[in-house]
Amino acid sequence: MNINQIEMLLCTLNTGSIAAAARQMGKSRTTLSSALSALEDELGVKLFDRSGNRISATSIGEAIADDCQRLVALKNDIHTKCAQHLEDIDMTLRIVRDDALPEQFWRTLLYKLNQRFPSTNLSIYIAPSPELETMVEQNTVDVAYGLLPTYNDAKRTQQQELGKIRMMCVAHAEHPLNKLKKVHNTDLELYTQITLAFIDKANLTSTPSLSSNFIALTFYEHIRDAVIDKAGWSYVPWLLIKEPLLAGLLGVVKYNRAMHWLPYGELVKTENAQSVIIKWISAEVEQYLLSVSV
Repeated sequence: MNINQIEMLLCTLNTGSIAAAARQMGKSRTTLSSALSALEDELGVKLFDRSGNRISATSIGEAIADDCQRLVALKNDIHTKCAQHLEDIDMTLRIVRDDALPEQFWRTLLYKLNQRFPSTNLSIYIAPSPELETMVEQNTVDVAYGLLPTYNDAKRTQQQELGKIRMMCVAHAEHPLNKLKKVHNTDLELYTQITLAFIDKANLTSTPSLSSNFIALTFYEHIRDAVIDKAGWSYVPWLLIKEPLLAGLLGVVKYNRAMHWLPYGELVKTENAQSVIIKWISAEVEQYLLSVSV
């Protein structure tokens, strides 16, 4: 019994005809019929009931069909893994990312990634932007995607900017800040700011706040939701608040620094070469950021 016979068996069961299976597989009827007869002789069972030009599986033929499917799938997986190895494609990849890009982007990318590199085992973790560099430095992950740190003193990580993300200072449409024609620093100081929480040297801390009162949350989606729930004002990536802005739930605060751009990109360890999959992911991220920046 060989894998070619198994594939012929499955194709014949699926088409219900030796002639149709032969056409689909690009073989002669004689070749396919002989291979199937040899398989039946080797196994010592009758796999098909023949009625004219039609063929149907016997009870044992039906019973082994799923096992045959598994054998073919295993063969394909072996070929794919070997092909990926020859192309120097990672068999395992550990990724960390922040949530500055919409979840729909990552869902689409994950689907495409699995289609393009089906034999790669992926571990994907979400963490606040300030934690990404440390996770790469400590070799917790192979690559990080997120808002890039503004400085890199240690030089143990290598940054590649893939685009920029617009941050917007927003509050609920009914928030007192959105009642003002012009907002100053002193106005922002009066109201609770929603900032980003992260772990720094085993301590829970937060990004700097302009206000004397703040609430620190782990992810930008949580920050956005807190602003929608009227808990305070915050700087949030524009890509995460497009719909609430259009719906009138949120308003951009009339502050002279209400909008600014932050670099978004890839972080890897300095001594590590960029792998095939990392290059592919980075290209997808870069293309996406280009498409949403116009």
